[in-house]
Amino acid sequence: MPDQETQTQDTDPICNHEEEINCHVKKELDSLSRQLLEYNEKTFDSFIQEITKQLEERVNANNKLHNEIEQQKIKLQKAEKLLASLSINNIEHKETVSHTASVIL
Repeated sequence: MPDQETQTQDTDPICNHEEEINCHVKKELDSLSRQLLEYNEKTFDSFIQEITKQLEERVNANNKLHNEIEQQKIKLQKAEKLLASLSINNIEHKETVSHTASVIL
């Protein structure tokens, strides 16, 4: 029987010691996690902000170019309509002149 008591007494301190170690390790991990997060924020925050700024500038420039292209398309359509109208008028004018000339002759 004394052997069983000795074993039981021996395991209790070991368990308590393991719990202390586990608790210490958890605290250390929490601390390291916080430090890593702070480091990442300090290191990458300005980098991410710069990338975001550049992206916004590119999106704005792209939108401006898109609007300019749309305006140019509208101008082109108006010019095409005017040209078509002038061509029709020119053809009609030539036909009228030709008809008038043939009547006169």
